Amino acid sequence: MIDLDRTAAPSRPAPPSARVLPAALAVVLASVFLLGPSAPFARVRDLPQVAATAGPSGSWLLTGTTMYSTRADTSGRLDVVAWSLASGAALWQRKLDWFAGIPALTEAGPVLVVSGTEDARILDVRTGEDRVDPRTYTVARPAGSRVALWDGAADTLALYDPAAGRNLWKQKFPDQPHAVAATADHLLVVTDIGATVFTTGGELVDATSRSVAAGGAPVVKVLGDRVYLLGDNSVTMIEPAEVRTMWTIPLLLPRTAVPCGARVCVSGGPGLSALDPGTGSLAWDDVNWIGGEGGIVRTADGRALLIDPDNGEVRRDLGHGLPAGDLLIRADGDSLSVVEWANGRIRGRLPGATPSGCRRTGEHLACQQAGGQVRVWSLR
Repeated sequence: MIDLDRTAAPSRPAPPSARVLPAALAVVLASVFLLGPSAPFARVRDLPQVAATAGPSGSWLLTGTTMYSTRADTSGRLDVVAWSLASGAALWQRKLDWFAGIPALTEAGPVLVVSGTEDARILDVRTGEDRVDPRTYTVARPAGSRVALWDGAADTLALYDPAAGRNLWKQKFPDQPHAVAATADHLLVVTDIGATVFTTGGELVDATSRSVAAGGAPVVKVLGDRVYLLGDNSVTMIEPAEVRTMWTIPLLLPRTAVPCGARVCVSGGPGLSALDPGTGSLAWDDVNWIGGEGGIVRTADGRALLIDPDNGEVRRDLGHGLPAGDLLIRADGDSLSVVEWANGRIRGRLPGATPSGCRRTGEHLACQQAGGQVRVWSLR
């Protein structure tokens, strides 16, 4: 194991190979067999690596300027490290006492929210220091650019504004919030016994004792002015402006929801389900697909497809690869090529990479490797 108390220098990309002819031949073959005979010829370059974790990471987050990583040890400590995408160096590192499960990381303006089942820390993105006293609040749930904080000892709920560095309001709230979502004008708080809606100014709009069929702590997704709660075996839609207007449909193990055209695409146990956002009715589904955002799905055998979200018909088979926004990462000999799937242009290679999952933010691409390390490359 690598001690994260000592900041390790990020690994550097391997120097460009002097074997020009094999590299060019690889591009031609990739263009012909993977992208089709009409794909443009592209000059392959190794994308510059700008940052990398010093070892395996647990949960991690990529933003426009920073990559945050975590690693837990057997003593109940959690390392949180912020890595600069400009220099590749660690900006700061915090060791936290942590017994709250796998942490979720969210950047809300000038703070990083580290939230678990019954513990939370609000850290300054520049220094890693606490911005909120961790002894006061046991639950933190990001709500847009703000954070909902719950004090279980005092049974109070507060809405914290990181930009102002203070609570906008605080009031009695006896139930632990499992999920919180913010729209432009409303704050929705979901507990075991029901849902409550406040204005962003703290005024109570409505509350219902109707239990949300979410099964414990649901995953919450805000798409437009609607909130979707993904529970153990159901999907629930709530319109915060009308808390009593909602629908719930049974769906096995939903994991994520994304906009796909006029539909909401939910990936989970039964594959991909495209739902009507107004009624929850099933428009189409496919047991071998996941994804759907931007009309791109991934198949069970590792191919990427461009589909028509309205009816699920395949418009174009993009071949084998891992989608990352408008990019496709695919095998190319002993390395990986990063391709713009819309036009077939090759942005570069990822030599020696074995990604198990990738995220794209602006001009950076981050992938977690098979061994757990996270590496970040520049797309410039």
